[in-house]
Amino acid sequence: MKQFDVLDLRGALKLALAACVSLVFSASLGVAPPAYAQGTSAEQPLVQPRLGVYLGGGCEGRKRIASFEQWLGRPIDFVVDFLPQDSWDSMIRTGAWVARCWREAGKEAVISMPMIPRDGTSTLEAGASGAYDGKIAQVAQALIAQGHGKTVIRLGWEFNASWFAWSALKDPVQYVAYWRRIVTVMRGVPGAEFRFDWNPIVGPGMKSPEAAYPGDDVVDIIGADVYNNNYFPAGVTAEQRWKAMRDGPFGLRWHRDFAQKRGKQLSFPEWGTGTRADGHGGGDDPVFMSGMVEWLAQVKPAYQAYWDYPARDYNSMLSNGRQPNSEKLFLDAFGKR
Repeated sequence: MKQFDVLDLRGALKLALAACVSLVFSASLGVAPPAYAQGTSAEQPLVQPRLGVYLGGGCEGRKRIASFEQWLGRPIDFVVDFLPQDSWDSMIRTGAWVARCWREAGKEAVISMPMIPRDGTSTLEAGASGAYDGKIAQVAQALIAQGHGKTVIRLGWEFNASWFAWSALKDPVQYVAYWRRIVTVMRGVPGAEFRFDWNPIVGPGMKSPEAAYPGDDVVDIIGADVYNNNYFPAGVTAEQRWKAMRDGPFGLRWHRDFAQKRGKQLSFPEWGTGTRADGHGGGDDPVFMSGMVEWLAQVKPAYQAYWDYPARDYNSMLSNGRQPNSEKLFLDAFGKR
């Protein structure tokens, strides 16, 4: 969802009304809250995948690690971070800074890498033709030089929406061609052992990502960003919203099934519940939180990362006590064993 300057999702997410109202009201309205897996309870934490978090960019995010881990009651396994979108030179410079900050903190970083900057001139088509090969190699070199040659690269994330410059909605063919070229270039840099995460955003109102799948040979992990938004009509319950997230078109079940068909591990590089400036956030929602806890235990992703950050477009912080119901469920599942 975020880079260094957060983009507003308001217009795109209003698509939820068309796709999900039909789903919700065609199903039974008596949906029970998600249950914990058999043999467990809220007092009996589930076995969970590697836990990461987004806390802010680079050395600024590093400053929050100690307080977050104290709140959580244990060390986190990794962080998610972002390279900037304003220019190629900034992407290269900041790549080195981000990688150094997390190396010095002793933390692995999943790196979210833009496919093109928002400079008004860079295009997917030019990238697919090789115009940016040198810049891409420099990004890889910067990460490798700071000890992140084996990191997961979350390349061109949330491409099945309109808010990033690399959106695949208009031309998935060029997106695929350019993705394949980026992976080839980065894998060819000495010392590179990167893994690449193909990472749409899923849930009510989201567009199909399938036309932009670049191929099993250039994808290592299939990710999904999951945010608890509420663009439903009045009277739709939290249970019904969760059912739409889980079972609706291009929701959680789609993500699981798509990855399984290709023999790929799943990931959840960003997820959260919280508030939006436009009033359409899901808020402190224990139904969503317990549903995600159970879903993560069931599908066993390679990794998952919570968005514990007060972003301009979505504030899903838990560690400051502003969402006590969701906070308790999160700590029960992921906190100190």
